[in-house]
Amino acid sequence: MMLRTNKGFTAVEVVVGIGLMAALTMVIVTTQLFVSKDQAQLKDKLEDSIDTNLAERVIFSDLNNSDPSYNNVNLKDDKGLSFFDYYPDVPQNALKGKIERDIVLTPTGNRTDFYIMVQDVKSGALLNYDPPAAYNIGPVPADFNLSATLEFQTVNHNNFVKNQRKEFWVDGKILMLDTPARIRPMDSLGNVDLTVAPRSPIFVGSVKGQRMDMDIAIKGFLNIKHPETGNEITTADSFLRTIPSMGGGIPLVRLRPVRFIRYYLERYEDSRYTSTPARLYKTTFENGTWSQPFLLADKVKEFMVRRDSVIKKMIYFKVKKMSDEDKVKTASL
Repeated sequence: MMLRTNKGFTAVEVVVGIGLMAALTMVIVTTQLFVSKDQAQLKDKLEDSIDTNLAERVIFSDLNNSDPSYNNVNLKDDKGLSFFDYYPDVPQNALKGKIERDIVLTPTGNRTDFYIMVQDVKSGALLNYDPPAAYNIGPVPADFNLSATLEFQTVNHNNFVKNQRKEFWVDGKILMLDTPARIRPMDSLGNVDLTVAPRSPIFVGSVKGQRMDMDIAIKGFLNIKHPETGNEITTADSFLRTIPSMGGGIPLVRLRPVRFIRYYLERYEDSRYTSTPARLYKTTFENGTWSQPFLLADKVKEFMVRRDSVIKKMIYFKVKKMSDEDKVKTASL
């Protein structure tokens, strides 16, 4: 037997049911909003972390080969001191003044770039260069007190370089000549000035055909003065004729490929932040000009480079990006 009834929900039951459904819907929507917000924040943080790690990996690789920069690259730190000063032969307590070197790049600061000279290890290891190989040597004089004549030809005379390091002698390649000797200037009394960082004379030039000429665009980045005489070394010939004595018959000369790298910040507007962020770029000097910039990181707040002592070849750095504290505060659930 079936019982039939025409009774439905009362008005109170309908109101209570709608209220419960509305409350449940609000809880679900609110939870989804919070989950979506947390996921978005987590995604942003993960992307920033990956971005920063990749940038720092590239910079670390470059700085790891920055040995040619020390005592050769003209770069002042934020206190006006030479960033690449290096004193390998004096104790720290013998140095006067600050031994730290700091450079901080910010989007709104006066300084927005940092540059280094690195060894181009992909082109091969350095070559021990034989100085007479660059010259035509005249006949030996009958008088042993006289020298034979030397007529400079080219660093790659008779393909001396190309036969040993074919990747060195390529048009546009930048090569550096130096020696292991480290010397300082002397005062009028013949005393060595230990407050000056010791360095080797250098010559840096770009390959073009059989020539190796100094590029005017990079001349300003380098200390090209002879450490003993103060005269500028502007040709390979002048370098080879004034290399310091090292106790042997023929001084040891090194030839290596190098690259000039510049890091710089370029500011841009982003309404999400209370301050101005920047993009960190890297560019390399190649074939007489700076290459197309390579983006390392965006949303950069600060790029810090530091040396804690001029008696160590160690550089610390940090890419600091905008954080939640820098974001514009907005009302949200």
